[in-house]
Amino acid sequence: MSWLVRAPDGELVRRGQAALALARSQMPVLEGIRGEVADDRPLTGQRLVGSVHLTKETGVLVQLLVAAGAEVAWTGGDEVSTQDDVAAALTAEGVRGYGRRGMTTAEVGDAAAEAFHSFPDGPTMILDNGAHLIEMAGRALDRLPGLIGATEKTSEGSRRIRELAGTTSFPFPVVSVNDVVTKWEVDNTYGTGQSTLDGILRATGAFLAGKLFVVCGYGHVGRGVAERARGLGARVVVVCRSARTAVRARMAGFEVLPLHQAARIADIVCTATGRPDVLTGEHLDLLPSGAMVCNTGHSTTEINLTDLRARSRSVSRIRPHVERYLLHDGRYLDLLSGGGLVNLDAAEGNPSEVMDVTFANQALVTIDFVRRPHRYPPGVQDVDAAQDEEVARRKLVAMGVRFDEAHDEPDDGAPTADGGVREEQFA
Repeated sequence: MSWLVRAPDGELVRRGQAALALARSQMPVLEGIRGEVADDRPLTGQRLVGSVHLTKETGVLVQLLVAAGAEVAWTGGDEVSTQDDVAAALTAEGVRGYGRRGMTTAEVGDAAAEAFHSFPDGPTMILDNGAHLIEMAGRALDRLPGLIGATEKTSEGSRRIRELAGTTSFPFPVVSVNDVVTKWEVDNTYGTGQSTLDGILRATGAFLAGKLFVVCGYGHVGRGVAERARGLGARVVVVCRSARTAVRARMAGFEVLPLHQAARIADIVCTATGRPDVLTGEHLDLLPSGAMVCNTGHSTTEINLTDLRARSRSVSRIRPHVERYLLHDGRYLDLLSGGGLVNLDAAEGNPSEVMDVTFANQALVTIDFVRRPHRYPPGVQDVDAAQDEEVARRKLVAMGVRFDEAHDEPDDGAPTADGGVREEQFA
């Protein structure tokens, strides 16, 4: 079965165009970059394959890449994040779109593979979200002589590309656009923190004040979720497996407990680690009846759904994004968004103003692969610190914020050579 989006419905296209126009109006940094590349079209002749949640914000990035001259094939790379109207609108503009909302995990993989192989001569550039396409490229380097660069935008994907670097010698730059201050703070902490709570509230209509809210993970995403939940009056407990992040959580005023203790008293559990099997059968057995569980990490694997199903005698959908699992022992648990990303399934993902910053870094690196190839040599690496500073400056200008600009190099938390700052992403 082909997952190529074909002959999109006219009304769906119109809705997608309206969504894209709204997002563009709230993404001034990307719009500024688009204006800078519209005339010389530096990506002319490039074949670009992307696998990033296909929201209206991602659609604005895709439109920028097309305006810069690239041929583009794109897939959402997730079970629940593709907005079908946006996919339809982009397809109508000549983008090769793959996939749809509501796919299975296997179908997501099939769509990504189809997008990867959509160009007969292979892609020349990759924009990734989870390192799925980069892994494919690593297995076929001898057949991809034209591939000149790849970017990865997630915490889990950045961890994965560094693992791959131990066994794969990439003859082109593989750049993490996650491990920079603008991405950590604007996107991961403030953006995902807000959109996760937005998703939980839209899905459940729950009153959070006074609830015991357990956050699994206290990297940048977990910190944002914990802060937003506390702001709504929840009693927040943080679960983490790193002493360094546990210290940070405790010093921020959060209670820190092992998951087997926190699970016994939880009203809501939200996983935010990017790692599989965070919440497993041993924890499900401890949750009080009526507890809600959700995920805002990388994929559906953070909550072990096989363990949940094995303990259940029936499942019913009680709200559009909530499934109630009646367990064999008489308890019930409510699963949000099928264990997928609750902020993208039940809400709309991070706000456009947030993704304006993240996608600016991804767009500028992609353009630099052609304009300034010396800036990023072959191999896995981070975004140039000067670019991170420039993206932050552009965002402040767009917000009308003035500040005292220093003339030395930025020194406010950029990743260290040994990964000391970066490691906290995954705790």
